[in-house]
Amino acid sequence: METTLPTMDQSTMHRQEFLRLVGTSIGAILLTRCMAGCSGQGNADPTPDPSQKVDFTLRLDDKANENLLVKGGYVIANGVIVAQTKDGQFVAVSADCTHEGTQLVYKSADNMFYCPLHLSRFDTSGKVVVGPATLPLTKYTTEPNLTAGTVRVHN
Repeated sequence: METTLPTMDQSTMHRQEFLRLVGTSIGAILLTRCMAGCSGQGNADPTPDPSQKVDFTLRLDDKANENLLVKGGYVIANGVIVAQTKDGQFVAVSADCTHEGTQLVYKSADNMFYCPLHLSRFDTSGKVVVGPATLPLTKYTTEPNLTAGTVRVHN
């Protein structure tokens, strides 16, 4: 059995050209997916519902709430993110980003709430600092009672 090699007049692609085309194609696919995820029908911001009744109390001796004992710690309960700021104040805002509803995290070093998906940032009053979110978070009243070891959150 003989091996036949292609003749030089047959069209072949160099390895570098092949890898360049594959890389460009993959980049275009990823960019398209990202753009589709960030786009929507008009304004993708879900409207926060400040009329939703919120009234609950967190017990600081409960294992689920122990992060609130530390400055910079936070917990999420009942759709609300409650944090103890680095200066010891308790703040509470709606837990989902107003851009696409991703659950927020609290970054104590910056004293802000962050969306890990599209990087929107909100101050402790719920105001948008950096988009793509355009609507503020709903802010709730916090009433800490450190003697009783509780934090009440309500509107």
